[in-house]
Amino acid sequence: MFTSLSYLKKHTPENGTDRESYLSILVDEYLNSNSVDAKCQVLANLANFAYDPINFVFIRDVGVYDIFLYVIKNEANSQLLHFAAAGICNLCSDPLNVEYLMEHDGVKPLENLLTSTHSETVADVITTFIQIYNNTSISNESQVIRQIEILRTSENKVISNLAHIFLETQKKS
Repeated sequence: MFTSLSYLKKHTPENGTDRESYLSILVDEYLNSNSVDAKCQVLANLANFAYDPINFVFIRDVGVYDIFLYVIKNEANSQLLHFAAAGICNLCSDPLNVEYLMEHDGVKPLENLLTSTHSETVADVITTFIQIYNNTSISNESQVIRQIEILRTSENKVISNLAHIFLETQKKS
């Protein structure tokens, strides 16, 4: 659901936690947890907050985006990778977030996730590349294009359709 600052203010109890503080609490919970299950749950919540543009500035300011980037660069757990890729996918509808991703070397780790066995992760990554290529003047990364050409023949219709969309947008560029 897309919200506005006035909506958030109206629906936050007088003594309640504002959105930025709440996201900061989730970041601390993620960073201080030793449980993979707890980290997955927190990361899933953070990815859901990344859906609403009202949260984009808060997400960058409190370090949520940095956690997503850390996970795609350093973690091997497929669930953590899935939630981080989903969060990045949600954020990349905003050109500022695409720029942040590129400035923080997030493209190559995303490219590596195109070979994931987790189909939702692959779908999120293809969607992210659609947004990256539509929001920047990135040169056509031939390895990304080659990998997505392979995915075009996937038996998974979601992945196949997203690969077709990506490749069609590249032809028009």
